[in-house]
Amino acid sequence: MLQESNGDGLIFQNTREPTRAIILAAALASLIVGVALGLLLTWVIWPVEFKDADPADLRPTLRDDYVRMISLAYEADGDVASARQRLGALRLANPAQTFNDLIEQEIRNANDPATQDALIHLAHALNFKPAYTAMRPPPKPRSNAPLTIFVVATPVSPVPSFALVEHAQLSCLDEPENAYLKFFVRDAAGRDLPNIAIEIRGKDLSETVYTGLKPERGIGYADYEAAPGTYAVTILNSQSETYANLVIGELPANCKADKGVTPRGWKLVFQQR
Repeated sequence: MLQESNGDGLIFQNTREPTRAIILAAALASLIVGVALGLLLTWVIWPVEFKDADPADLRPTLRDDYVRMISLAYEADGDVASARQRLGALRLANPAQTFNDLIEQEIRNANDPATQDALIHLAHALNFKPAYTAMRPPPKPRSNAPLTIFVVATPVSPVPSFALVEHAQLSCLDEPENAYLKFFVRDAAGRDLPNIAIEIRGKDLSETVYTGLKPERGIGYADYEAAPGTYAVTILNSQSETYANLVIGELPANCKADKGVTPRGWKLVFQQR
């Protein structure tokens, strides 16, 4: 507390500066206590916990990695229902386009063939029908300057040829519920071949299946659930013949009494020449 004289011999007390100091000290103390209390509540008593986060909230790059992991999981277990459920949790705006973009990235980078195959297999299992390569227009030449074109000869890959080396009619004892066309495709050495397109034609229908979409049965395996009728099959992008007159009959009322007469499916084994 300060004492001052007014010149007439009177002395008065000046209390303004001590009062201001007390107010500042109280404010600072309140701030420190508030911060400490806030830290105590948020860090110790009620800390923020993140759990059960929604995959749809992931950053775009992490969502892409999640799609890759879902595809690799499908490649391992062949469970398309689980893969569809996991993809649904991402709530992708355009799943087919997402797969196209990721497949294009993998083809362009060419550093992980396993992931590329997994993406292609799952995309086909989900009926997205992705393109294997992205087609881009050639760049436009600048101004009117002479354009030099270099022609580089590249070896042309021979068109593969496959022969039907085994075929067997399946009965209702083999397929007691649904009828199937079952395909096994192998190379010349007898190894399974994935990504082979097989066209199936019947009355008013044309479908394409791909080997490798059910890896638990072999990467050279594919099948098609067939209704009663007559079918023809062709291996696309090859010099193979078309195999027709594959008849599927109605399910017999008594399978044992039928004794395998009614065709309920076909097993077809193709090998590269």
